[in-house]
Amino acid sequence: MFWKLCASLALGAAVTASSPLLCHAYVQTMQFPLTAFRDYPGGSGQVTYTQITGETSRGDGSTLIIEVKNVPLPAGSELRVVIHGRDVGILKLDSKRNGRMVMEANYKSSVPRIDPGSFVVLKRASGERVLW
Repeated sequence: MFWKLCASLALGAAVTASSPLLCHAYVQTMQFPLTAFRDYPGGSGQVTYTQITGETSRGDGSTLIIEVKNVPLPAGSELRVVIHGRDVGILKLDSKRNGRMVMEANYKSSVPRIDPGSFVVLKRASGERVLW
């Protein structure tokens, strides 16, 4: 009986030692509104940046979502998304003049980091500012 108990404890210790350690993930989310530039009243939007630390399955764990609503441009219009002076993507307006762009970090590409002082602008192809 004693030997069976010892064998069970040894097996339990081996399984516990070979199991991965628990990992704690921390989520940090930042949101701020986009407002219409003077020639495009009525348009609005929101920037959401999420960063998960401690998660190993998704690159650096960053996600950037830019959503716009009621932009006074024709359906199908494309807006350049500019963050910190760099073009990072294109957002296309649907039939209701709304649009959404999602960027997720992976092992091949990263997402621009958004801080409280970040400058996000949506521009037409001609360079006119629509939202900021």
